[in-house]
Formats: sequence, C-alpha cells, structure tokens
Amino acid sequence: MAFREVRVFEVREVLRLWLAGEGVRSVERLSQVDRKTVRRYVTAAEALGVQRDGGDGQLTDVLIGMVVEAVRPHRSDGHGEGWRLLAVRHEQIAGWVTGLRRVNRVSPGERGRRRPVFPLRGWVLVAGVR
Repeated sequence: MAFREVRVFEVREVLRLWLAGEGVRSVERLSQVDRKTVRRYVTAAEALGVQRDGGDGQLTDVLIGMVVEAVRPHRSDGHGEGWRLLAVRHEQIAGWVTGLRRVNRVSPGERGRRRPVFPLRGWVLVAGVR
C-alpha cells in the first residue's frame, strides 16, 4: 500500500469511531485508514489521557493537534522531506519558473519555429524564451 497522508478531519473521525465503541478493524473499514495507523492514533490519544468511555467531548482541536504531533513529530513545520529538498534548490527552480508562460494555443507568429517545449500542467517552459 502506498503512503497516504492522513488529514486532520480523518484523525478526528478515527478517534470518534473508536470512542463510539468500534474496534480497530472496524475503524479501519469505516474510515479507510490503515489498521496500524488507526492503532498509532488511538495509542497516542490514550497516552494523552483520552478515555474510551469519556465521549466525543474529549475531542477538542487542541487534543487532535497534540495527537497528530505525537504521531508525526518530524513534521513540526508542516512540510515534509520533499519540501526541504526543493527549498535547497529554490534559486534553480525560480530560474526555471521565469521561463514559464501560459499557453492555450500556438500564436501564428510562433508557428514554424522549432523550439523545445516542456509541458508542466498547462504551463510550458519554452527553451530560449525569457
């Protein structure tokens, strides 16, 4: 199974289902979050003082934030490893972006010219154009 980031509202739903008396496997099936991930969030919530018979009132925004931070401590700035790798090459990427322009169609003046075009989700980098 590929890595999938669990969103905060999903963490709240996992804990809400667990507090309602569902087992870990039932929570996995109902919330579509991996069983091991469900167990990590439940264990973190229990370590923070959440009691299974305490009801939904325990699930405050502060508590959910503390549970998420306990399970994902390496993401304290909100960005992952990919972000840090891109931040190192910020200047290089900024240079590439200056060559980007939106292309809906090729204008008549550009027809017949042979320049490499690199697609990037609706944007193109036309080599040699600044």
